[in-house]
Amino acid sequence: MAETARTGILGILISQRRVGGEGGSDAPLVMPEDDFCRRLCRHGQTIGMFVFLFCASHAASAGETAIGGYALRGGEWQPGSFPLPDVVYDRALPASAGEARRFRHALLRLKRRKRFALLNGSLPGKLDVYRALAHDEELLPLLPETEPYSDAGRLARLLGSHPGGLFLKPAAGMHGKGALRLLADAEGFRADGRDRHNRPLARRFRDWEAAGAWLDRFASAVPYLVQPCLRLTDEEGRVFDVRALLQKDAGGRWTFTGAAVRRGGAGSVTANLHGGGTAAMAAAAFRPRFGEAGAAELLARIRRASERTGACLEAHFGRFAELGLDFGLEPDGRLWLLEANAKPGRASFADDEDAAGTAVRRPLDYAMLLASRQRPLFPTTRIQRRYIQEVHP
Repeated sequence: MAETARTGILGILISQRRVGGEGGSDAPLVMPEDDFCRRLCRHGQTIGMFVFLFCASHAASAGETAIGGYALRGGEWQPGSFPLPDVVYDRALPASAGEARRFRHALLRLKRRKRFALLNGSLPGKLDVYRALAHDEELLPLLPETEPYSDAGRLARLLGSHPGGLFLKPAAGMHGKGALRLLADAEGFRADGRDRHNRPLARRFRDWEAAGAWLDRFASAVPYLVQPCLRLTDEEGRVFDVRALLQKDAGGRWTFTGAAVRRGGAGSVTANLHGGGTAAMAAAAFRPRFGEAGAAELLARIRRASERTGACLEAHFGRFAELGLDFGLEPDGRLWLLEANAKPGRASFADDEDAAGTAVRRPLDYAMLLASRQRPLFPTTRIQRRYIQEVHP
């Protein structure tokens, strides 16, 4: 029997990955992003919003008034039947293009049962995001030159124009998988980074013919982007970047939640935590290098760039609830905007209790606002833009 509806109902779409608790096992269920989902459910109880989790298969079999899923009861995930959600928070991370299509179709099927508000929009590929941001005169100086990988011949010409090396990354990748640094030296050419399974990778080639042939094969499976290899290292020579979290507040206004520095492991070409990196609060990490005043000024620049980026991406791609923005920082303080992520994780803020708590609360506070404005919800793009302006005037 379905739960009694409350002030607002938030359904969290998760990936179809669970451990224990089913098929006769007595082990408790473990969900993707388990700790984050638990905290969302607990905060929902404090503000009168019912929060539950569901998978694509639940959406496919949803009835006219109820959907299967999982709720947190007594500290454990319990299966049940719940009212159709007013708002959906898409936290599913597809492992393939086919799985991504399955998630999209699941949400479309669910919307035929009940028109819900989607809490967080989605971003297109990295090249489309780059082109959208490049239209903004204030953001353009922060963007590294970016172009799609075409062939080894073009790569050789780019390498000649950028003696510091090139950086290759999948156009739709995440967690640093498949990222590669290409350098020329006295012994030939060197490529190092991570393969598409996130394992360390290092190759050396005596001539460009061998290097180009290998790179063409490496970049053939998925579309790749090419950028200059920037000097994004700390005082110890380790690769690092800055993850900024931008979120909507209870009034629908963009608010800067915080920033953390992520340092890569020894020899890594990326600072991503999934590749062995570590995280620290940005302010504390900046002070030894730039001083108190310099650290404050740098954080202010990151904040302004983040807020500008949020407004720009919404203007091009529709409403978002939050964005994770990755910045690079050269030794002289030159700031670069590297990537935007519409499904940011929270691991970078584990050591910042204030930011970590706020990062959990804000999506639910904003979901309450959307639930209260759920009727009418207009489907057309023209009216959707007007709705976005009403949400955050």
